[in-house]
Amino acid sequence: MERQTVARTRTRERGQVLGHVFLATTAILWGSSYISTRVLVGEVPPLLLGLLRGLLGTLVVGAAAWWTGERLHVRLRSWLPIAGLGALGVGYFYLGLNLALQWTSATAASLLSLPYPALTALGGWLFLKERVRPVQATGIGLAAAGATWLTLATAQEGLGGAWVGNLLALSITVAWTIYTLLGRRLLPHWPALTATFHMMLAGTLLLALGASAEFLRGARPVWTVETVLMTLYLGAICTGLGYAFWNRGLSLVPAAAASTYLYLQPVTVLALAIPLLGERPSWGTIAAGVLVIAGTALAARRAGGD
Repeated sequence: MERQTVARTRTRERGQVLGHVFLATTAILWGSSYISTRVLVGEVPPLLLGLLRGLLGTLVVGAAAWWTGERLHVRLRSWLPIAGLGALGVGYFYLGLNLALQWTSATAASLLSLPYPALTALGGWLFLKERVRPVQATGIGLAAAGATWLTLATAQEGLGGAWVGNLLALSITVAWTIYTLLGRRLLPHWPALTATFHMMLAGTLLLALGASAEFLRGARPVWTVETVLMTLYLGAICTGLGYAFWNRGLSLVPAAAASTYLYLQPVTVLALAIPLLGERPSWGTIAAGVLVIAGTALAARRAGGD
């Protein structure tokens, strides 16, 4: 009996280690996606790039669902709410991100994604009647101040300046917050891969409409070996495998612990953007980013470790 208990403990510990590896890998992949997107938006029209990323990701998740035996067939009435989530969390997310990276730096865009937990806590208090403790309220305020400072610190004068990209980056953070709040009620009723597949499919259909309009306006990609490989990397690896790794990690690691991997994303962006893109964030940008991280960490806290 004791041996069985020890064996189960070791198996659980190994599973948690594997879960942390999955989560850390996903955070690094998503951080690197900012760099790849920043490079590609000058060569591939942003909506077409979003479409290809969503399409490749959908195929990878669909293949994973087929491999594990999950049924992907659903009724239209059941599909519509998930499609709405996908339009917001996949379609608009990639649309906004790709457009944002035309005007702002990868560093600023990644830091502006960090207020998401703080916004989620605020939204949960406003709309889901979830309790917000004083320390979390302080964190929400700090994160908001840091995001505002970051937007202004990297702003440029005139239409098409960095402030446009910053506002777009903030808008996708807000969109992802709304997605999370709605998803808390909808997603528990669906198998993980099935829900992910249909959300990505709906978002991809939305991006297809945008890419069609973009094509009619004369936007054309410049395909080279480099742009093809980077597009495949964004779609199949960062999106498809990224979602699969993240979902698997969440099944092995508590959500509170998983949320800390959010901070790996901007670290990855900084580590890659400086040598690869030549970005040199100012001290003001770095200080604002630290304020966002500190506020987000406070907002994500739970009393007593719950």
